[in-house]
Amino acid sequence: MKKIFVFSLFVILLFGVIFLVMNKNKEEVPVKEYYKNKISQEQLQQDILDKKEKIIYYYQTHCSHCAKVSPIVIPMAQEMKIDMQVMNLEEYDSAWDQFKIKGTPTIIHYKDGKELNRIEGEQSEDDFESWFRKNK
Repeated sequence: MKKIFVFSLFVILLFGVIFLVMNKNKEEVPVKEYYKNKISQEQLQQDILDKKEKIIYYYQTHCSHCAKVSPIVIPMAQEMKIDMQVMNLEEYDSAWDQFKIKGTPTIIHYKDGKELNRIEGEQSEDDFESWFRKNK
């Protein structure tokens, strides 16, 4: 009985040490803040009513496709001098229906009070670049 107790204690300690060593070796990867140029649902509604030209990137923070696309499209828009604003749909539940969003990521170009064009989902870098050039 004593041998089983000592062995169990040894195994638990061994797993504890392995866990600590593995977690210590993990480096924290800094996440770049891509979502700085935010717009609220109310502000976008007003801008559309005022017939302002807008390019809006709809995303969710827990969307795996957005996590892949954001590091591509946000810097690309900045490099192309496009003032693309972002809206987190997790903060605006009614925006899904209002702006007819089927999934994220979605980028929509508004002009003269209406939707002009959109690109949805995880696309290639070339597809996004082509879309931005057409909607610049």
